[in-house]
Amino acid sequence: MKFQSRATMKTAPALVLLAALALTACGGGTGLGPGEIEKREDKLRDRLPIDWTQYNGGDYQGAIDFFTKTLEQADVIEGVEGVKTLVKAEAQNGIGWTYLRMQDLDAAEQAFEVASHLDRNNADIWVGWAGVALALREYADVLRFSNQALELDPDYSSGARLDTDGRILSHDDLDERHVRLMLAEAYFQLGRYSAADRPDPQNAAAQVRLIDSDYTYRDPGQLLEAISQVAIELQESITAGN
Repeated sequence: MKFQSRATMKTAPALVLLAALALTACGGGTGLGPGEIEKREDKLRDRLPIDWTQYNGGDYQGAIDFFTKTLEQADVIEGVEGVKTLVKAEAQNGIGWTYLRMQDLDAAEQAFEVASHLDRNNADIWVGWAGVALALREYADVLRFSNQALELDPDYSSGARLDTDGRILSHDDLDERHVRLMLAEAYFQLGRYSAADRPDPQNAAAQVRLIDSDYTYRDPGQLLEAISQVAIELQESITAGN
């Protein structure tokens, strides 16, 4: 009878463990090769531009259905753990924007909250949530969400959104000026009119000035008129496609 040395007996389990780890690294524990995983990830991520196309076409119930289907697909497709969370976050973000368009603020708020837990680095989520908070007159949340969005993306533009591989995720043609307009409105409602009330840029006048460099603060009434005028001009720019 041939006996194994102690060294051999200790080495054998280690080799089995290393082999198992190698298999996991190659296929994420699914038995799938890297090429197949990439193919499945691309198939899942390719859904999102189609979902946003439904939204941009004004078919909001259809958009809800499409984004929801993407969520379902993310849950059932195996081997896509690397992108699943980000795809689900973007789908929830799309649902949030769609419900915001439909003026279902409770559903929109819920969707944005879920999206923010999945991906805290997506500025578009925070902008949408700030819009909901503004509609609900939750001004402290408007400040928190808007500032978070600008911290993540100072040059935010919803109309130029792309994923890391260039897929188009654009919608609504909003930019950082609209975010600053929400900040101005929230600061105004909280009584933070100018630098005398709150140091720059944490006041309404400062935010208006970041949109219109020619603006000079005089009094709250004149500031409110300026906020209204900026809102009109931004809306006109969207209508004109600028």
